[in-house]
Amino acid sequence: MPENELPRYQPDMFATPEKECDVVMKGGITSGVVYPYAVLELARRYRFRSIGGTSAGAIAAAFAAAAEYSRTVRKDPDGFTRLQAHCDTIPTILDRLFQPERRFRPLMRYLLWAQAGGWPGKVLGLPMAFPLAAITGIVIGAGILWTLGGGCAGSILGGLVGMLAGVLGQILWLVFHRLPKDGFGFCSGLTVSDREVPGLTEWLHASIQDIAFGSDAATAPPLTFGDLIGAEPEKPVINLKMVTTNLSMRRPHTLPTTNLMVAYDPKEWSQLFPAGVMDWLKQIATPGGPFPELKAFPEPAQLPVIIATRMSLSFPVLFKAIPAYTNDRGTLDIVRRISGDARPVMKAKIWFSDGGISSNFPIHLFDALLPSRPTFALSLDELPKSIAGSKKRVTIPQAAGEGIGVPVHKMEKMSGFLGSILSSAKDWQDQSLATMPGQRERIARVFLNEEEGGLNLTMPPERSAKLMSYGLEVGSLFANGALDFDEHRWRRTLVAYDRLEDAVFATGRLWSEGKYEEWLTGYIDEIKSYEAVTKGEREKLIARIAAFAALSQSFSPAIVNKRKKFPNPAGRLRIGPDI
Repeated sequence: MPENELPRYQPDMFATPEKECDVVMKGGITSGVVYPYAVLELARRYRFRSIGGTSAGAIAAAFAAAAEYSRTVRKDPDGFTRLQAHCDTIPTILDRLFQPERRFRPLMRYLLWAQAGGWPGKVLGLPMAFPLAAITGIVIGAGILWTLGGGCAGSILGGLVGMLAGVLGQILWLVFHRLPKDGFGFCSGLTVSDREVPGLTEWLHASIQDIAFGSDAATAPPLTFGDLIGAEPEKPVINLKMVTTNLSMRRPHTLPTTNLMVAYDPKEWSQLFPAGVMDWLKQIATPGGPFPELKAFPEPAQLPVIIATRMSLSFPVLFKAIPAYTNDRGTLDIVRRISGDARPVMKAKIWFSDGGISSNFPIHLFDALLPSRPTFALSLDELPKSIAGSKKRVTIPQAAGEGIGVPVHKMEKMSGFLGSILSSAKDWQDQSLATMPGQRERIARVFLNEEEGGLNLTMPPERSAKLMSYGLEVGSLFANGALDFDEHRWRRTLVAYDRLEDAVFATGRLWSEGKYEEWLTGYIDEIKSYEAVTKGEREKLIARIAAFAALSQSFSPAIVNKRKKFPNPAGRLRIGPDI
């Protein structure tokens, strides 16, 4: 096959996958064009049991879930060829999917010019993007200096200063006045009236429906998480998860659940989601808890996949954040404890934005202590400038020591310093987990240069196709055994044993002293919370912790020089929030 040429798939290629797998995909805006062919190659060999992603990775996850639904539930493997057909249109329509509202078009146009044109684009693009503000500024500035006797030279200088002031004033008004009133973003995702190509959200919705339902798409309701899960939530047919960021509470949520009382205003959401989706929501809507004028956020089984996808891909400023409402129990609790005011309800508006802000590479989504099937993780990374000309872009660690390092990023400019602050705050957890033993060998890293993916909304079609070919390579490598699953399970077993041994020994030491057991035995008759736990269950709890502590005898003697023999870096077995 010639370089960058993409294969043509037939439905029978996906009809009888031999194995099962999970897949997780990182965020990356336009870099997400890497994913479709990775998904297609994997789907030839594997059935997708769990699929996760953030931002652009959430788009690929939604498409993969829709195609798997078609294959597994509707017995129609043609869903994957429909996925290919939709994704093959991306290179020719990519820039037109991002449709800003009219008032933001000049600013977005300028940002694209500045991105593509270097310093000439940055300087000359300003008056071209805002001609009315520029002309008004020139007239006022030149007029003032002429009136003050500045002559021709003064008038020219005044015109230049006036132009700069006019354009800058227009930009500041848009950014600080209009953006907050318009959901903090240029694009709603819906189609702007004078565009030939649908807006991104409408294109995604139509694509998901077609991939999932084929010829029935026109009459089918929106694909929901319940469709994917099936009749037994404990044993989901397809387990789809996406990460979104709750900016107002400064935390992530893993959809389809929020673990929060959330309500929405149908009028606000009608400006963000297609009419067919809003009609579905109207049919299943229930009152919004303490806010009767609102509607409750859909239950997980009723949540349309397109809503979760849009909540995850809301890249800041490029796309509007998703508004919703909650009862601000956190503030109510603080007010009650400090002032004694015991109000039951405090309505608060919350904003959901891009999942990549809080977890851009959620490889933990489907992890168990010991894996029963492989999880393939796809990461989009920065190509080092020292090898910018390299044709090889895909790596998957093989040996135990590969993939353990984290690249050092130079900081020579203030922009790099500020960017590193932001990246450190949002990526440190994902970055740390990705270098752990039992993790790194399942991560395919696709290295992209600064002209590929990211915010390059105007990538030429041939460049987008090239990125797709990288995904094809990833999928082919994984499908043909690049992840040695036996060796992966062995490494995961060592990591699990390492943490279990430490937990057992620590519990055994504490329990053998007798003080904790003595205290707990006496206290179970005096508890002041969680009293639904019966006396018999409390006694069983003590006995079972004692049995766990006694396992320390089975773990003795400890493995000699374990830290030198076992995988590094060592991990931690700890209790954390289930987000």
